[in-house]
Order: sequence, then structure tokens, then C-alpha cells
Amino acid sequence: MTELLAGEKRFDCELVIFDKNGTLVDQQKLLLALAIARRDSVRRELGRKSSDLWEKVVGVDLRKLFIDHSGPLATAARREELVVASVAAYLGDKSWSDAKKLVERVYDVADASMKSPYGSVLLEGVLDTLRDLRKHGLKMAIASTDTHSRTVESFKTLGLAELFDAIVGSDDVSDVKPSSMMVMRILEQTCIASNEAVMVGDSLSDMQMGRNAGLKACIGVLTGFTPKEKLEPLADVVLGSVADLRAV
Repeated sequence: MTELLAGEKRFDCELVIFDKNGTLVDQQKLLLALAIARRDSVRRELGRKSSDLWEKVVGVDLRKLFIDHSGPLATAARREELVVASVAAYLGDKSWSDAKKLVERVYDVADASMKSPYGSVLLEGVLDTLRDLRKHGLKMAIASTDTHSRTVESFKTLGLAELFDAIVGSDDVSDVKPSSMMVMRILEQTCIASNEAVMVGDSLSDMQMGRNAGLKACIGVLTGFTPKEKLEPLADVVLGSVADLRAV
């Protein structure tokens, strides 16, 4: 079994499960790219009133390039955000039934307009660290609230896809973080026991997911939006970034 070094802590493990946004890629840049694409699509299809309402309900203010780190755009799975965004169309004088249909089409158009890697920019040191972990025999996986296809395609573009043994997106399971469902799917696909795996993420939901799945350890990183004092109660150790991980 490989030993994973995380600061002053050492964990014997076979599998490292990573969150994507805020852990491996720059979350702010990704969310801004996504917000602009979806806002523009809403405005084209539903008008400025609905697009202004859309910004409020999903938690963005693009005039100020502001993203609410705890809002729906930043934290919700796509299917959950669709419901929230439908409220903007409904308040813009659409029936609830029409609002849901329109918003789903608008989101499909917005997402199709974006090209891989969909605003994803790797954080410093991530690629070298992942290659080092793989070189030492560790299996690696992704548990992301992004969709499966967007995650796979963005990682192909970034040159990461071949490093992962499993990728689970929000559309692969019926319940997302902090539910353990994503992790359990990964453990099943990799044939690894929960006490042989660790979770690495930047959010409370990442840490809670790892705890709910009974993983050996949960490692927090400070490259997302969650401060150290909030991560520490749920994490076994908090690091500056994924680049601080080592394997021996």
C-alpha cells in the first residue's frame, strides 16, 4: 500500500478521490465563464428582465464579476440549478410549466456554446502532483458536481483524463454531495475498500461526503472558497493546495 504524505500526516491508502472545482481547477475562473455563457443565453431567449432575475436567484452579479460562493451556481448540481433558474423565468411572466422547459433549453444552448475545457484552468502544481501520485502506484478518481461528460472532456483537453481510474459526475448518481453516493460509485468501479481511500477537496460538502462514506481520511485544501477554520473541524488535515501532497 502506498503512503500519502499530507503535511505532517501520513496515510496508507490505495485510492485518492479528488473534487474538481476549487481543488484541481481554478473555481472562480470556471464559474465566471459558466455564468457569462448562461446569462447571455437567458438574455437572448427570455429578455433582460429574466436575465437580471436569473443573476439574483443563482447568486451572481456579473457587472461586478461577483460569484456568491455559497449560492446555487457555485454549489448546486446542474439539475438543481435548473429548478432555481426556472424561478427567474416564472417571475418574468412565464407559466411554471413553460419556465422549466424554456430554462432547460436555454441551459443546453449555453452549455453547447462553451468549448472544452469549459473555463477550467489547472491550479499551480496540480499536474506534476497527480503524475507523481500515479507514478507511486496510487489509483485516483474524481467526484464532481459538474456533469460526467463536461468533466471528462475538460480533463481530456487539459491532459489529465488518462490519470484517473474513475470519474463520477452529478448526473451519474441520484444524490450529490454531501451524500456518500458519488464515493460509493467510485469505490465500486475501482474495487477499493472505503478504509483504503482518502478524499481531497476544498469544501465542507467534500469533507462531509468523505465522512459519510467512511473513508480513511479527508484532506482539505485552501484553493477554493472555504476558509481553514471551517475546514478543520471536518478534515484530518488542511493543506494549502493539492501541490502539497506527496507519495512514497
